[in-house]
Amino acid sequence: MRDSDRQEGDGGRALTRLHLWQIQWVRDVLVVASVVGVLWLGYALRFVTVPLLVALGLAYLVEPLVRWLCRRAGMTRPAAVGGILATFGVGLVALLLVTVPVLVSQTTSLVQNVRAGKFDGMLEKVERALPEAYQGDVARIRESLMGSGSVAVPREDGGATPAEPAVVVRADAPLLESVLGPTATAAIERIVDITALAFAAFLVPFYFWFFSIGFPDTIAFLRSLVPEAHRPRVEELAAEMDRAVSAFVRGRIVIAGIMGVLLAVGWKIGGVPYAFTLGFVGGLLSIVPYLGALALVPALALISVDQLSLPDAERMAWYWMLGGPVLVYVIVQSIEGYLLTPVIAGRATNLGPVSVFVAVLAGASLAGVYGMLLAIPAAACIKILASEMLMPALREWAAGRASDPLPIDRD
Repeated sequence: MRDSDRQEGDGGRALTRLHLWQIQWVRDVLVVASVVGVLWLGYALRFVTVPLLVALGLAYLVEPLVRWLCRRAGMTRPAAVGGILATFGVGLVALLLVTVPVLVSQTTSLVQNVRAGKFDGMLEKVERALPEAYQGDVARIRESLMGSGSVAVPREDGGATPAEPAVVVRADAPLLESVLGPTATAAIERIVDITALAFAAFLVPFYFWFFSIGFPDTIAFLRSLVPEAHRPRVEELAAEMDRAVSAFVRGRIVIAGIMGVLLAVGWKIGGVPYAFTLGFVGGLLSIVPYLGALALVPALALISVDQLSLPDAERMAWYWMLGGPVLVYVIVQSIEGYLLTPVIAGRATNLGPVSVFVAVLAGASLAGVYGMLLAIPAAACIKILASEMLMPALREWAAGRASDPLPIDRD
């Protein structure tokens, strides 16, 4: 028997003794499918996973502060974490005491003005200008804000007195709505939503405590999973991704807060109604780069409606009415791009504006707001892995110095 035939026979017998997961391509497919499955399951169970991810992210962000308190102040780790939780809780309560009354007051005033008919003309124009498929949505929003559904009852003097809203139950309505009516059902649904939100808010500090206390053990466990031969390279890449992600997230939170204050002050000076509420929304949206521009749309609409309701002599010039809010946003965005981001975040992700914009759109398309929040850190990590591992391997393969273009050890 020839040597080649003998080798083929030995190889065939060896292949029959392999388990399915020992075949390289099968193992690769299983690994990819497992990652995709875990991501899908996490998204499907986001009511559970979002508080977990938020708590883990907070533990990751405050870990340098915890280490500093333990090293410099001589505190135990539970004492340091407990002090951070207590300080954050007191600060959050103080912030809510200051901001919530203003937000509630301005929001209530806005709803009252809508119900008083101040914005009827503008809403009707918007409704007519939209495609027919979206006109019904605008009509439903207007009806919900104005509390429609009541029927005017004629009075003896010829006037009309609004009657109580009529309770209409559809034949295809759910069982709960058929028994309790739509108003009671809506109230129960709101109570359930608020309870779920409060429960999620409780879970975040609860998880954070355990994650932060056991953070060093978690890092040590993850480090032990890396093969010894690849550990130095993996730790180097992990440290680089850690610098990019942590600097971006910490910096973005600070930048968003500053942008919210600047937008509120600028729009207040420019005469935009409800400037504090709009600035708060704009700052909150600015956690995701460029998303704060969404607050510009209601700012333009509100200042236009407010000014058009005034006599001609008291109105501001049309170019200031339309250009003022835009100018404020452009100035704030320029301050963010040329001053706040370089100083606070230090261009941590090393991603250009186009890359950031594409990453945000991709995250929104895949998982909505959930994906937008994770898009830029994920893009930064992918860029690091691609530049440090994939591209060098591709260059080696293109030059003929490697037989496999993928940076995976197949020995």
